[in-house]
Amino acid sequence: MRNLRALACILALGAAVGFSGCSDDDDDPTPDGGTSKPDSGTPDSGTPDAGPTGTEFTVFVKDLIQNQTNETGSPVTLDDKNLVDSEPADAFPPAFFQ
Repeated sequence: MRNLRALACILALGAAVGFSGCSDDDDDPTPDGGTSKPDSGTPDSGTPDAGPTGTEFTVFVKDLIQNQTNETGSPVTLDDKNLVDSEPADAFPPAFFQ
């Protein structure tokens, strides 16, 4: 009986060591904990699957000049805006800059 108990302890210890050595380094996230790996939209991956997440630069500039520019207006902050520039270089007619 004593040998059987010792054998069971050795098998349990061996199984514990074996299972602890087989796990990976990454922690598996809990179902509500999110994930540590981004699925898309990282800085070098381009536009996320849902489409552009920012304001088109030419639309922003045209609206700023035509609708928001006046003598008493305050400057617009750009730090809180995500501007995307996908319009062609000739989006503004030459007369626009005169």
